[in-house]
Amino acid sequence: MVKKSPNLPSIRSSEGRTPLHIAALLGRRDMVSYLFSVTHVKDLTLDERMEILVATITYDMYDIALKILDKDETLETANKRTLALRELARKPLAIGSTSHLSLWKKCLNSWFKGICKKALMKTLAYQLVERLSKEVQPFQDRESSYDFPTVLLDAAKFGNAEFLNILISSYPDIIWIADNQNRSLFHIAVLNRQESVFNLIYEIAAVKEIILTYVDDKNENILHLAGYLAPSSRLNIVSGAALQMQRELLWFKEAEKIVPPSYLNMKSSGLTPGDLFTKKHKNLQREGEKWMKDTAKYDRGNIDYNCGFRSSFHCTRW
Repeated sequence: MVKKSPNLPSIRSSEGRTPLHIAALLGRRDMVSYLFSVTHVKDLTLDERMEILVATITYDMYDIALKILDKDETLETANKRTLALRELARKPLAIGSTSHLSLWKKCLNSWFKGICKKALMKTLAYQLVERLSKEVQPFQDRESSYDFPTVLLDAAKFGNAEFLNILISSYPDIIWIADNQNRSLFHIAVLNRQESVFNLIYEIAAVKEIILTYVDDKNENILHLAGYLAPSSRLNIVSGAALQMQRELLWFKEAEKIVPPSYLNMKSSGLTPGDLFTKKHKNLQREGEKWMKDTAKYDRGNIDYNCGFRSSFHCTRW
């Protein structure tokens, strides 16, 4: 059809979208790949081109996203590239630890093509972060739709340590970024129980002792944040209320080790961090006690409460 009518890819829907735009929003990889090759991308508005780029990232089409950047370099420096970075920041499992392709190209010729393709996509995602974060101004790049500091805070919330590692390597000062409640990346990691980010910042931040003194607008320190109940998505990574309670206790004890001694008794709304932990975990503790009673007939000697949690942190910290 396109051979007979080359203008077909430029025809817009009743909503004003081109076929390429629609295919991208629906995550149709093969169709996006084809339509991108026959669409005059420069005829699209900047917003349209950015929406297509973001959609390819949303649906893990990192190879196509890079082709879009190769063809349209203006997207790499456009203000709204933070929208694309936001998608990558929220994908903690998508980004690899290297940007080098040679190994994966060789790997794709082997029998393990499925595994290698996944590894290749992680490498391409790494390259996307590098390209989209070039020449940003971490403390000045703010726009009505999404600002760069918020992208970093999202990465901490979602546990995207690789994303943060790339950005911190280029812009070390982002370690000082805090949200509108004066919570740093470190604080966000503790609040959301993201050990990979916790470890990353703990190891690379020479100024961590200063960051740990941050108190938010509720006069809560980082130990108070460890006193809150973990988000359900993080709490449920282990099953059983007793194991969940044990993991929560471990988090609180870890935070307790790193705060200034005076912060142990600092009060917010009349509560010390310990008081807050007791209050917020009352129901979980009750459920844990019931779970232990219900499973008392089983041999609990083989249960290692600490193993799963500790293995996810760097051994040097324990």
